[in-house]
Amino acid sequence: MKYLAISAALVLGACAANSAGWSASTWSGLPDRTVAGGGYSFFASPAEGQGFKLKFSVKTDGTFGVAEAPTEDALVEAARAAAPEGCDFVSLERSADGGAVADYDCG
Repeated sequence: MKYLAISAALVLGACAANSAGWSASTWSGLPDRTVAGGGYSFFASPAEGQGFKLKFSVKTDGTFGVAEAPTEDALVEAARAAAPEGCDFVSLERSADGGAVADYDCG
């Protein structure tokens, strides 16, 4: 019985530790990653500044150019797919480089 109680406590502790408690430092520590959206591959990384934002840039292999900027739908699809655990996509703002900055609610 003693071991059962200890096991239950460990499982509950692990669940609590996995809950997404985002702070500025944990957000900044998110790894950069590749996310697909609307036929494009985007490079997603934490954006500088306040709030929970990811910067999306069109990812290429360097051997070709992108003929046209990705559509709004492609960027929104990628932004939704990149939402970290415990966060909801809120909005998207286009950037001059053809990418965008997505804002998330992680509260």
